[in-house]
Amino acid sequence: MDGDFRSNFVRDPVGLSQHPALVLNADYRPLSYYPLSLWPWQEAVKAAFLERVTILAEYDRVVRSPTMEIAIPSVVVLKDYVKPQKRVAFTRFNLFLRDEFRCQYCGSKSDLTFDHVVPRARGGVTSWENVVA
Repeated sequence: MDGDFRSNFVRDPVGLSQHPALVLNADYRPLSYYPLSLWPWQEAVKAAFLERVTILAEYDRVVRSPTMEIAIPSVVVLKDYVKPQKRVAFTRFNLFLRDEFRCQYCGSKSDLTFDHVVPRARGGVTSWENVVA
């Protein structure tokens, strides 16, 4: 009997981890584009249970507790608007993304670095306007 129970009761945490939820702001735009705003399914279920989000779409899979069953959310919308950042962070990755992962001098896509147009030794600053890939 014990063997039958274990063969019928299978936990599938690996399968569930493949079910992230896209998080949209109250205006139905993603909170971030790169990286895309995704929550693990556990966070999405918790936020839905606490009524902080509206579920817009669901996966076919469900999770169960002793008292309830809920479909795993695939898209959730925040009920409260989160004000987006005004400025994009200056990072190496964001710079390469802006320049489409291509050297602005020769057009190559390999061995990218970033270079100051006006060198720092000559008073150039590290800013979006003075740095290229």
